[in-house]
Amino acid sequence: MRRTSLRALGVLTTTFTLAGVLTATPASAEPGPNLKVTATVVQGRYLPGDEIPVDVVVTNVGDTAATEAKGSNYTTSGPYYAVPRGAWGDLDNAGPGASFAPGETRTYRVAGKSMSGGRENPVVQFEVRTPGDVDYRDNTSIVTLEHVPFGTTDRVAGQLYGDTNGDGLPSPGEGLAGAGVHLSGVGMTGPLATTTDSTGRFEFAAVPVSPNAGFYFDNVPDNWVTPYTGGLRVDGSGAHTALAVKATRPLTDVLKASGSLDKANYAVGDIAKAKIVLTNTGARELTGLWLGCDPVGSGLHLEIDDTQWGDFSPLKRAGVLAPGQRLEFTVSGKVPEKASYFGRVFLGCYTASGDDSSGSHVEASGKVPGKRADSRGRLWTDKNGNGQWDSGEQVPNVNATLSTDDGKLVSLARSDADGWLTFPNVGVGVYRLRTLGPWQAVDDTDVYIVAPPYGFGDWYQRVVRR
Repeated sequence: MRRTSLRALGVLTTTFTLAGVLTATPASAEPGPNLKVTATVVQGRYLPGDEIPVDVVVTNVGDTAATEAKGSNYTTSGPYYAVPRGAWGDLDNAGPGASFAPGETRTYRVAGKSMSGGRENPVVQFEVRTPGDVDYRDNTSIVTLEHVPFGTTDRVAGQLYGDTNGDGLPSPGEGLAGAGVHLSGVGMTGPLATTTDSTGRFEFAAVPVSPNAGFYFDNVPDNWVTPYTGGLRVDGSGAHTALAVKATRPLTDVLKASGSLDKANYAVGDIAKAKIVLTNTGARELTGLWLGCDPVGSGLHLEIDDTQWGDFSPLKRAGVLAPGQRLEFTVSGKVPEKASYFGRVFLGCYTASGDDSSGSHVEASGKVPGKRADSRGRLWTDKNGNGQWDSGEQVPNVNATLSTDDGKLVSLARSDADGWLTFPNVGVGVYRLRTLGPWQAVDDTDVYIVAPPYGFGDWYQRVVRR
């Protein structure tokens, strides 16, 4: 057997030790700062447009402090990934940059949004640089921001129920059958529709993914009031397959309202007094009550300051009515100038409880005479039965009158060869049209006389033979 001397063993040991040192030493072992960057996408089900967070780990593997370090990101392919200003914290390019001691590690959560959809996923490069970095090869990290696969669909299902017993839960027999259900959402090409079954259940089996979807109901039986259900995130996870949608009885069942004005006629600038009576005919206390007047801001309603309603003001929404309680309000408001162009001033309010505006409506009006205007319309008969005027359907040489509600004659006119007739210089307001001879006006026969510049334009009146 051949023996190896102790001296030879020492030489071999030294050789292997040096080789090990040379192998373990990186090519960038020269002195100086050396930042290493690793990016990892935070796991989640992401849709186009979502905020997608990425954890960027920055380590100074060098032997010298790194200063003025700044981060950036670039979309290398796919939809653009937009990062808001300040997302990089002290690594933001607009600032002085950050410092890292030798061996120091920090993690930055950078969150941006992919700005469009499609079949591709954003591929993004994250980078942090510092002056004098001895090895730039490890300063970047590229990640793919994976969206839910293109074409993914989800199931949305639930039950619509009328909460008859008031326990806030669906009970046997409370399902509302035959109601229309309409679902739509961001990114969908159009709305989906279905109908509740005999137990009030509904299902949409293949809903395209959407970051924000919602549905509403129509043709709900027995006047049940249904909410709009929005803010649903449909991402293929099946999170909305057992929805319970509660319908409530309308306030009109128990909250009655009436109103009146103190006079029949007013002038612009008059202060009119209005009386509104609210009555709770139900067996439970009503809370959060309020009145909303002139809801569309037409400028034809009395100008009533909201503070006159007390707790029932839309600013407070704190009105309370005990079972059987009757409450009377007397308020006042100025007649606006615009009312003189229409010939009427209105008191129009709806009653509500919180966000439920299904209460009774209060309506009253008074005349505001003064201005006058012409009114022009065409008489026609529906020869082809399509429900609209067509060329050749005009009715000439017909006498027609305008009269007030109490039957007082206001104006007389006769249609020309094209069926047109004009009532000249009539006081603004609402009148009834009546045709004479063999023709009878049908459908809505109201004629609204409105002074310029608010006039409604020409009107059309259908007539039939008597």
